[in-house]
Amino acid sequence: MKLKELKILVNIAVVLLLVSIFVFLNSQSGFKQTKEEILVQDFDKLLADLHTIKLSSKDHETVIQKDGVSWILISHDNFPANAETLRKFFYNLREAKIIGLKTSKEELLYKLGLSEESKIRIDLDNQDGQSIENFELGVFNYLVGGTYVKNIDDSQAYLVSSNISTDAEGFNWMSPYLINIGPNQVKKVTIMKPFKKKIILEKEDEDFLELQTSLPKTIDEYVSKDVQGNLQSIESEGYILRKDIENKSPILKAEYEFLNNSSLLLNFFEIDTAIFITLDFTNLPSNLPLEKRITDSFAGDQYEISSNALMQFGFQVNKMNYDNLNIEPEDNN
Repeated sequence: MKLKELKILVNIAVVLLLVSIFVFLNSQSGFKQTKEEILVQDFDKLLADLHTIKLSSKDHETVIQKDGVSWILISHDNFPANAETLRKFFYNLREAKIIGLKTSKEELLYKLGLSEESKIRIDLDNQDGQSIENFELGVFNYLVGGTYVKNIDDSQAYLVSSNISTDAEGFNWMSPYLINIGPNQVKKVTIMKPFKKKIILEKEDEDFLELQTSLPKTIDEYVSKDVQGNLQSIESEGYILRKDIENKSPILKAEYEFLNNSSLLLNFFEIDTAIFITLDFTNLPSNLPLEKRITDSFAGDQYEISSNALMQFGFQVNKMNYDNLNIEPEDNN
């Protein structure tokens, strides 16, 4: 090989090497830029303008709308949205950063949970109904700690560094919290069942409720304690509009009277083998904080009421809450 030809080959090799280095550095720079890109730009402004959140999937649609300082599910009878779930969603959305490009091939989107069958569309609109942001959500990848996302009008899928996966089914956005009232707050309970005499339990000198009757009847102490502690951490498992149970007769009523002079009337209904209740309070303390998550406290003195629109709905509850009150005094022999 001649020296001239060798020099030409060397020069070509050098050029190719430089091109390769340039392409590599450029791709690395592009990846770095992608990695640092925030999914939702100027999130604080978005949150200030946000009025409606629409979540759509193949089988469900939930619309959440701002109502003063609260959020309600206008797609589900204006049921209050779970503030805790919303805060978590907003936080994860704010923190979401694009950390990688994934497939842009439509036939492969199902692997990311972005097929028509499984994806969830998120629409964030302002008060005038104008779109602020919209995108499609896939699944959360626990191995890498990120969620697959795709823009509505783009085939390119991304991986973002946050768990913004969610559900378009309304129940997942509803607050389950109802009440958490400790047994030490209860001073009297009156239980009423159709065609039965009232059962009255009241505190006297002891810490537990005693049966009030002139008959030779008694209530087991453990049964009395179940009645007294029956209002601790009651959560909703579903809801029904009150107008839909107006013509139904309660299978049991119970009135609780408390140390702060407030009272609560519970009406129990059986609907398709499930137990529903309505809750009606009177004389609630004016300084009682509402609109909050009830705690899991079993301290005994807690008096916590969620503002879960208690006056507008009936709530499905655990059957145990009914069983604890469906009692009969025993003969005192």
